[in-house]
Amino acid sequence: MKFSLLSKTIFASCSAAFAAPFLLAQEEIPAALPVEDENATLKVDEKADLLKLGDILYAQAQTPEMRRNPEEYKRSMLLAAERYSEFVRRFPDAQEAPLAMYRLANCLMEADRRADAYQTFASILQRYQGTIAAAAAYRLATEAYKGADWANAQRFYEAVIKNADRPELKVDAMYRLGRVYQELGKKAEAEAQFRAVSDDTQARPEFRQSSAMALAGLLSEEGKYTEAYDLYKNLLKMEGLDSKVRGTVLVQAATLASKLNKSNEAKAYYNTILRTPELAGQANSALVGILTGLYKAGKYKDITDMHEQGTHDFEDKAQEAKRKMLVGLAYFQQKDYDRARILFAGAEHVYPNTELAMEAGYRKLLCINELDQASLPPAAQSFLSAYASAFPTSVWPEMVRLMVAENLFDKNPGEAAKYYAAIHTEKLPVKMHADIFYKSAWALGMAGSRADAVKLCNQFIADNPKDPRIPTAIAFRGDMQMLLNNEAQALDDFEEVIKRWPRHEAAAASWQKAAQIYMRRQDMTKMIDHYEGLLKNFPKAMPAALAEARFMVGRGYFDKKDYDKAIPNLEEARTLNPEKYGEQVGVLLVLTYYQLQNATQLRASLEALSDKYPKSLLSIPEAIPAWLGLQAYSSKDYRIADKYLTIATRNDEFKDAKRVIWKNLAKARLALKRYDRALVAVDMYLAEETMPYRKADALLDKASILLGMTKYDEARKVAEDALTLGVEGPLMASLKIVLGDICYAEKKFDEAAKYYGTTAELFVSDKELKPQALYKAAAALEKAGRSQEAGQFRSTLDKEFPGWKPNENQELPGQAR
Repeated sequence: MKFSLLSKTIFASCSAAFAAPFLLAQEEIPAALPVEDENATLKVDEKADLLKLGDILYAQAQTPEMRRNPEEYKRSMLLAAERYSEFVRRFPDAQEAPLAMYRLANCLMEADRRADAYQTFASILQRYQGTIAAAAAYRLATEAYKGADWANAQRFYEAVIKNADRPELKVDAMYRLGRVYQELGKKAEAEAQFRAVSDDTQARPEFRQSSAMALAGLLSEEGKYTEAYDLYKNLLKMEGLDSKVRGTVLVQAATLASKLNKSNEAKAYYNTILRTPELAGQANSALVGILTGLYKAGKYKDITDMHEQGTHDFEDKAQEAKRKMLVGLAYFQQKDYDRARILFAGAEHVYPNTELAMEAGYRKLLCINELDQASLPPAAQSFLSAYASAFPTSVWPEMVRLMVAENLFDKNPGEAAKYYAAIHTEKLPVKMHADIFYKSAWALGMAGSRADAVKLCNQFIADNPKDPRIPTAIAFRGDMQMLLNNEAQALDDFEEVIKRWPRHEAAAASWQKAAQIYMRRQDMTKMIDHYEGLLKNFPKAMPAALAEARFMVGRGYFDKKDYDKAIPNLEEARTLNPEKYGEQVGVLLVLTYYQLQNATQLRASLEALSDKYPKSLLSIPEAIPAWLGLQAYSSKDYRIADKYLTIATRNDEFKDAKRVIWKNLAKARLALKRYDRALVAVDMYLAEETMPYRKADALLDKASILLGMTKYDEARKVAEDALTLGVEGPLMASLKIVLGDICYAEKKFDEAAKYYGTTAELFVSDKELKPQALYKAAAALEKAGRSQEAGQFRSTLDKEFPGWKPNENQELPGQAR
């Protein structure tokens, strides 16, 4: 391509003027180089002159006079744009066409035709590659970045990198693309860009430094402290590092050194800042920054260790207050509330009558609340007196009122409610308002102001329909209504919670409270349904609630006579809470097993009850121990028979039933050789009995009892009186054996042998009385010196009853042995 000499001169003069406005500082896109042809004849070059005309018009518009007149400036830019546009239209395939399009876009931008300019830059990207495309992409990327259009900024910076042939422009775009990736949350991609630039030894220092700092920041955010720390250390080795940047890097290096437990290195960086005159202004803020970084990282002990190693007080009172605050916060996090309190008090004192002092005072109260809750209310009043009026818009007085309210919540709910009411909620974040109303309602309810609590609950529920505590609030309101005896409203609340939030913990209380109301109404079916709802839906509820539910379900089924369902529920209630339900369950199980006529389980239940709760036996109907005692007597378990028949004699009513009890009780006590008590029982029986045979049987027992008591004369008289009643058969035989035993005990062996022998001869077929009579007759005769006759009786005993041995009740009286 040929250029005229004039064209070359004008183009050279204009190229410098175009460089800055068109391509920014990095975009010095060279003009098309002329091709010299010394043999060519000078001729008109229409294409070159058209481009040259656009350049002339552009250059004329750059004069100071033209720049001061915005309208004229825009008109000149549009005139130049027309020439460039005509060039592109007439010579689209010319080598200079990309440059003409780029200059056209710049003219449109200067003329405030931004949309047209953007479209022209975009067209360049679509049609061309290389330097001009890179310049166009850079302009588009810059505009997108300014407008926070991160997606397009990413796309255009990537286009710059793809097309740029100048390393410095490519590095610039890579750094800026890293920033865009950060904005888009693409940390890995951002890290890759920053790493590439910081590692490029040919890149300009400011880009390498900025990229290294950005990369270090990213790595630090990701918890890669070691790598970030190394980057900061390398930055400090770079030459030409700006003093302000150097100070920032030192602070960051110190902070990371602390996080990496390199306390000495952190302190060394801090000392470097102190020793460097140009960084003196950053010394205090550096330490505060280090402490802040350590605090955010949770390195509380590192902060307190630095403090305990010794630090100087800052001259800047605000910075000193901040330092004390940070150290105090670190002690607080370590639960060293006393030291924290001292530091907060120091911060409050060193920078008085300020917002920071007020915050320190608030945090001092937090420590007091942990150390001595009783002293919090008066200390809080002092705080409110000092700061509430002085800082009427501050949040801290309201936070103090809230703290005291919560401090008093359990100890003095009435006072807590007053503090809640005094809080200016408009000064607190809106999200805290609901909590204050909610807790105010609870405090009022706990203080006994149930109607007021219901009103606050209504307000909380109406104003915060999506609050997660709504089911709890409705259940609490139901509880208050229940205590106000508004059972219908209470049930409405409980049933609403059960229906809408069946798995919420408030539903557990609602099942329980509703069941209690139905119990009071004696609606056993609904009571059981609701307690079973609690057990089914909340099997891991509080043990006390589960125990109550099990007991009441068991009681309900007991009342409905569904004993198979009652028993396991009652037993589970006793297991869950033996102190509260052990005795009640014991009584109910006794009643249940009696209804089921289960002697084994009844005995076990009565035994357990009498062992643990002996007084509770007084509440058991006499019919139950009587029945069990008779069952035990039939089984020859005389100890148990004595125990429960004795219990059954407490009530003087039912005399007919009592005769049977006294009779069997006497026999059981006789079998146990409890003669004194047996005598009482048999006399009680004889006082009521009139039937001759039954009376004679009782007299037989009485004679045996008196014999055991060695009252022989009385025993003989009783036995002889019994014989006068005309009894026969085994009873008469038993009476004669007793008379024989009395004689034997008195060592009247001949007379004893007579009674025994008569019995043996008369009752030849009785397999219980005859061997006993034979055995005793032989023994008496032996004692009487009548060995031959005794041998005859023994022979008969061995022949008719081989191997027979007397049991305990068939033995001879012990006195004569």
